[in-house]
This record gives sequence, structure tokens and C-alpha cells, in this order.
Amino acid sequence: MKKIFITLCVVLVSLGASAQKGETAVGANISYGSERQNIGIGAKGQYNFTDNIRGEVSFDYFLKKEGRSMWDINANIHYLFDVAPQIKVYPLAGIGYVHFGSGSSNIGSDSSNDNDFWTDADDGDNGYPRAYNSNGSSSSNGEIAINIGGGAQYALTEKININAELKYQIISNFNVSST
Repeated sequence: MKKIFITLCVVLVSLGASAQKGETAVGANISYGSERQNIGIGAKGQYNFTDNIRGEVSFDYFLKKEGRSMWDINANIHYLFDVAPQIKVYPLAGIGYVHFGSGSSNIGSDSSNDNDFWTDADDGDNGYPRAYNSNGSSSSNGEIAINIGGGAQYALTEKININAELKYQIISNFNVSST
């Protein structure tokens, strides 16, 4: 069985109120992928279907590391719980698409197996799924992911919120978490 990896820390700053039915919000976020130990940047859009149920679409791009790149696009649903006048917490569930790619001809040189520059989660090396050959050419792969997690939101003002979120992505033969 594959090892489970946890990614820590996504900080999201949302512009626009997002507390009542029919309201929308947009925001930018900074992510940290603990599996790859890499920084990502992204954007989000949110829509409140009810006072407690919010839909969210997001895109995250993780900066290249060792010639490898990763990005994802997600559609999540949040159920908001008011815990204080300016604080909400929420579980999240959703679906996503995660894309892995490389463009460097020397990617396999740091791997324990020179035939694979993407490594299996059980190998614990480099944090990408095994699927590619390091023959010097560019490669990429995309996978559907199931998202689960949770977060907290603090209203700085009526129009600006700060969110901290932990998200785990279940992918066939490889799991990723981000916050």
C-alpha cells in the first residue's frame, strides 16, 4: 500500500464578502506542498449557495523544482460553521485534476533508479508518481483527484477574509496534500 503524504499550509486571502446566500468572492493564495516541499501560487473563486454552503473553484501552480512542475484545478464544496462573530470553520470535499510535468533532460540523475524520474510514493524520493521514463525528453501526466480537508476563515473586514486550509488529494497510486 502506498504511503500517505500530508501537505501543510495553504494561506488564502479572499477579496469580497462571502457569508450570505448569493454572494461571491475572489482571492489569491499561497500554498505549500509538503510532499514536494515546494511553494505554489493560485487563485480562487467562491459562491455561497446558502448561508452555510459555499462552492469554490481554484487553480494552483507549484513553482518548478528540479525541473519538475505541478499544477491543479479544483471544484470544492464547503459547509460553513460560525464559531465566533468573525470566525468560520468548514470541512471541504470536492474533485480536482492534478498535472505533473518535466522539461529537463537530467531529471533522472538524482533518482535511485535511473530509468524513472518520477518516483513511486513507496520509494519516498522526489514526491511524484512513478509513470515516466528519463530518456531526456519532456513528459507529463494528469490524474483526477478526490479532495478532502478543512479550513478556517477570519473576517478582517466586511470585504476581506483570510483563510487557512488543509487539503488532501487522493489520486490513483499517489496522494497529495496541500494547505
